[in-house]
Amino acid sequence: MTWAAAAKLAFGVSLAVMVFGSGLGARFDDVVGLLRRPALLVRSLVAVLVVAPVLAVGLVKVFDLRVQVAVALVALALSPLPPLLPHRGEKAGGRADYGQGLVFVLAVLAVPALAVAAPILSAVFGREYVVTPWVIARALILAVLLPLLAGMAVARMSPATALRLSGPIDRMQRWLLPIAMIVLLVSAVPNIRALLGSHTMTAVGLFVVGTFAAGQLLGGPDGGDAAILAFAASCRHPATALALASANFPDLDVQAAIALYLVVTALVGLIYTQWARRRRSAAGG
Repeated sequence: MTWAAAAKLAFGVSLAVMVFGSGLGARFDDVVGLLRRPALLVRSLVAVLVVAPVLAVGLVKVFDLRVQVAVALVALALSPLPPLLPHRGEKAGGRADYGQGLVFVLAVLAVPALAVAAPILSAVFGREYVVTPWVIARALILAVLLPLLAGMAVARMSPATALRLSGPIDRMQRWLLPIAMIVLLVSAVPNIRALLGSHTMTAVGLFVVGTFAAGQLLGGPDGGDAAILAFAASCRHPATALALASANFPDLDVQAAIALYLVVTALVGLIYTQWARRRRSAAGG
């Protein structure tokens, strides 16, 4: 198995484990709590499902990007599931219940959101490159909806089993994604240099910073909500983006571009977390 194939497999397993864990931990109160805050729910969906794709398409249109970077940005923007959202948001002062409820809602909406967003791919890259969205939707059903339903079924039928599994699943989530990122970076390092130039870093940086800012602003005055939404808007799971890109562009290698995005997101996320903590401390939170 090549490093590239190993990275893709690792991200796929990470996605399934993340969603299964969300199903295990999806408390009815978390989901209902978010649904009872319709203004926050609408703003959350706008930040994740509208602002990010619009920003990615705008950057592709404004800059003369290499095709790998353009496809990666749009694929990431159309991949709504943020990895490790509750944990990352908590570090910046967010509440786990909002993060857990948002992950659940986004997992349920992943497939229909992709079907609605398919015209974006057609408009940006030409209809001849775009496979039927339901072909990708079937893959997402296997990778997202089935693990989510399985986790919920376990939690429903045997809460004690779900409780026993939650700890190991949580640890797996925390380790799988970094391991997958390392494998991806190892496989992509030879190709990353070739992507530099042609406004690559500018576009990736603007996408990451812009989506963080959108989440912060749309999260509202509550710093905890804003922290959760900032990470949800900017951090996209590579597995979904890789599946989307490979389905539409089977001969195009976007792993280096996605690896570059992950590095930039990690750095901006660290800076944002420190800023959010200081801001919260200054406010007496």
